[in-house]
Amino acid sequence: MRKTDNGAGPPAGSAYRLPERGPLPDLPLYERLIDNGIAAADSRGTIVDHVTARRLAIWLAAQPQEPDYARGLVRFVQTGAVSQELKTQLRMHARSGNYPDQLEASRLLKYCINRGADLGPIGENFASACDQLDRADAMLARLHDRARHGHAVPEQAWPETDGPRILALARRDPETQAVILILDATTANSAMFAIAAHADEREAHVREVERFGESLPEGSYGRRNRQAIAAREARVASRLRAVEHAYRTADERDAMPGPPEAPRAFRSPEHVADREIELE
Repeated sequence: MRKTDNGAGPPAGSAYRLPERGPLPDLPLYERLIDNGIAAADSRGTIVDHVTARRLAIWLAAQPQEPDYARGLVRFVQTGAVSQELKTQLRMHARSGNYPDQLEASRLLKYCINRGADLGPIGENFASACDQLDRADAMLARLHDRARHGHAVPEQAWPETDGPRILALARRDPETQAVILILDATTANSAMFAIAAHADEREAHVREVERFGESLPEGSYGRRNRQAIAAREARVASRLRAVEHAYRTADERDAMPGPPEAPRAFRSPEHVADREIELE
C-alpha cells in the first residue's frame, strides 16, 4: 500500500492542482486506478499507457519532492512532455531504496524510456482529456463499490424531467483503439434508436446510388464512382447494424426468463453490457 503522507511539508513551488469542474478521484482512489492500469499493462506484457503514467506522476507530485523533480512531474501532468531533468530524478529514485516512491518512480521511468526520443507534449488537450477519463473511471469505481456492498445506485432526476440520471461514459484503449461506452438503459435505448434510424438512411442511400449507377454506361467513371459510394455506405450501415444487433441480443438475453439462480458475485460495470464501437 502506498503511503500518501510521510509527515514532511509540501514541496517548494507551485503544486499541481486538480481541476475543480466535476468529481475527481482522491489519492487513495488514484492508487487503485494506478494499480488497475499496472495490472492491465502486466497482463499484456507492455509498458503502462499515457493515462496510467500521468496518474503515477500526479501521485508522485502530491508527495513531498525536490523542487526540480516536482516541476518536471507537474509539466508532464499538464502536457505529457518528459524533460531530461525528470528522467534523471526518476532514475535516482528508482535506483535507491532510500526513497519511499521507488516502485512508482521505476514504473514511470520505464514509460519514459519506452517513449524513446518522442518526449515532447503529447497533445494540446492532454491534461483535460486525461482528467475526463479520471472522472469517468472514478465514477465507475464508485458505482462498482456501491453495487458490491449491496447499495442501490441512486437515480437522480433532472429538474426538467422525471427520467433517471444520465450515465454516458467512454474510454478508448490506446493499444487497440477500441472504444468502450457505458450507458444507462434509457440513454442506450435512445442511442440505439438513433443508430437504427441512421442505418436505415444509409441503406436507403445505397439503394438509391445503386439504381442510378445501373443507368450509367458499363465501365464508365460515373458508374464506378457510384459503385464505390454504395460500397462505402454499405460498410458504414453494416457497422451500425452490428452495434444494433449486439445491443438487441444482449437486451433479449437479459429479458429471457430462466430458473432461479443462486446469488452471484457482482460483475464490474466494465464487464456488463459494454459496447465497443469502431466508427468509420
